[in-house]
Amino acid sequence: MQNQLYKIDLRPVISLDGVWDFAFLGDVAADDVKLANILFDDCMNVPGCFDAAPKYAGKRGLAAYRTTARLSHTGHHRLVFEAINHWCQVFVNGQLACEKSGGFTRFNVDFNGQSGTVEIIILVDNRLDNGCSPLHLAYYDWYHYGGICRSVALHYLGDQWIESVQISTYKLEPPTVRVRVAYGNTGHLAESELKFKFRDQILLAEQVILETGQGVIERMIPLEQAALWSPDLPNLHTLQIQLGQDALQTRFGIRHVQIDGEQIKINGKDIRLLGFNRHESHPQFGHALPQSLIMDDIQLLLDLGCNFVRGSHYPQDPRFLDLCDQLGICVWVEATGWQQTAEHLTDSTYMDAQLLNVEEMVWAAINHPSVIMWGALNEGRSDDPQCVAGYTAVLNRIRQLDASRPVTFASNHIPDADLCLHLADVIGINTYPGWYQGEIEDIPQMLDELFARADATGAADKPIIVSEIGAGAVPGWRDQHETRWTEQYQARLLETVIEHLFSTRNRAAGLAIWQFCDMRSSEAVGRILGRPRGFNNKGIVDEYRRPKSGYQIVIK
Repeated sequence: MQNQLYKIDLRPVISLDGVWDFAFLGDVAADDVKLANILFDDCMNVPGCFDAAPKYAGKRGLAAYRTTARLSHTGHHRLVFEAINHWCQVFVNGQLACEKSGGFTRFNVDFNGQSGTVEIIILVDNRLDNGCSPLHLAYYDWYHYGGICRSVALHYLGDQWIESVQISTYKLEPPTVRVRVAYGNTGHLAESELKFKFRDQILLAEQVILETGQGVIERMIPLEQAALWSPDLPNLHTLQIQLGQDALQTRFGIRHVQIDGEQIKINGKDIRLLGFNRHESHPQFGHALPQSLIMDDIQLLLDLGCNFVRGSHYPQDPRFLDLCDQLGICVWVEATGWQQTAEHLTDSTYMDAQLLNVEEMVWAAINHPSVIMWGALNEGRSDDPQCVAGYTAVLNRIRQLDASRPVTFASNHIPDADLCLHLADVIGINTYPGWYQGEIEDIPQMLDELFARADATGAADKPIIVSEIGAGAVPGWRDQHETRWTEQYQARLLETVIEHLFSTRNRAAGLAIWQFCDMRSSEAVGRILGRPRGFNNKGIVDEYRRPKSGYQIVIK
């Protein structure tokens, strides 16, 4: 394949996106595979989900990918994977360089390479195996596509490099940011030049001493002419950071997210969050959505009047977050998981995987101003005393990583006396009145009772977001009875919800309708029998993004 060489300022980077050699190995264990014996008899696009491709649709098992790249330097290199689902081993020139479990998050693989050609082979397993991939379980209510589903790049780092850059708002007046530069140094104690450039002006230039190993440099940088970011005025800025012979540039926005009683504020101004839950899923592409389709999703969300998306139930593609930054859509970014029980939250293997997942989630998205809150543990058993320690550990870990954003989780246990609401800064309520319980006429009373119960059990004086609510509608099904599964029923239910939450009463700080688009559900028989077409049909558009009747209700 052809490798595209480009630079992030001084750092040479090769994009490895494109067509890779491919082999589907099937129901075999990775330990039984000899790389030299793999017959690469097919090709596969990267990024892509192999089990969404026509030839391998629905297949589960081990797959092998292979490509080569031309190294122009000798020394320290890094492979950057935006996401591989759900388990993989990475081999560089036949040597195992990394084993990774868990999809939807970025990870790095470092190696020392000689100038010339390097061969990269990746074994990818999309089987739902609790041991190999504890965060991707068969009972989850979405289809788990597998493969190298987001971009891959090869970086040359040298002996000293910038590991990461985090830019956070220190204060709004005058605009001031805290810049945290993490670095690596494989050599001895060394002096190097640190330089910050903003709008072609050098803001800082100084000599710094780099410790051997890893270290962090923090600086406060006033940006007096920088405009603030908000959903109405999504102003973005770029800071270039140079450390020795390495340099990166990072885009960021200056804004402050605050919880003030029942209100969420951005830059001191109340905001009501209105939007949808969004799965990254498509019948043709699986989780590997092309850029044009991501842009289509954004345009539809804006047409619907959205200023808010809850990323369910895993971290969203960074390209989606980039567009939300540019166009002023606020995002609840969520760690991977669904309906965890005490069996999961008291298991050390599961908890280690969950804590690593939230670390990777924060690390990848922390510089996006559109990300206004972090979430985790969707619909876990937050009413079970055995789960409280697990909730505490996960939410506290997020706060340790980033204290600048509120933390939340979506609960469906408030009627059962949720025991973890005190741990959340924002209360998320998942509820389906008029669908799983009661009729449309019952929705106002059921919502009022649920809000009263939440306030009595830990939500008082906190913002409440209805984080899931909705109804299924089989695309194209309309009849004069307007019963469940018709497009008319979904439209009438959503109209009732919106009217009651934002016209009749004023307690909710936000609404995330379930859901933006229909998506393929679990293969589990017990679940699929309750999902016409094998899809969760609660989307306001179908899986091909064709609007249903409810679209016109919401757009009003």
